[in-house]
Amino acid sequence: MPLNGEQTRPGSAHAKAWAAVASATDPVAQRAALDAFLALERPPGARPVQVHVYRRGSGERARIDQALWDEPAAFEVELRLNGDEYRFVPLSRASLEPLFRE
Repeated sequence: MPLNGEQTRPGSAHAKAWAAVASATDPVAQRAALDAFLALERPPGARPVQVHVYRRGSGERARIDQALWDEPAAFEVELRLNGDEYRFVPLSRASLEPLFRE
């Protein structure tokens, strides 16, 4: 499967929104970009966003637990949405919050 929205048409709203998430250099900008990406319209009946977490040093799959919240930059988060996979390194816990709303 393509990563980082490579399957998404270049220039599409999803591709542009994801580029802002992936290229953000500060936590406030990343959170705003992630909120904008998640707010984009999805097709009716689309599955919810799936979240997977990996350790940056080893690439090993990690648990979604307190360690992720304590040191988010030590992990890479993968979102699966509409058949595409998107990965990013959260710059702060603020970038995790919209992914785990109850």
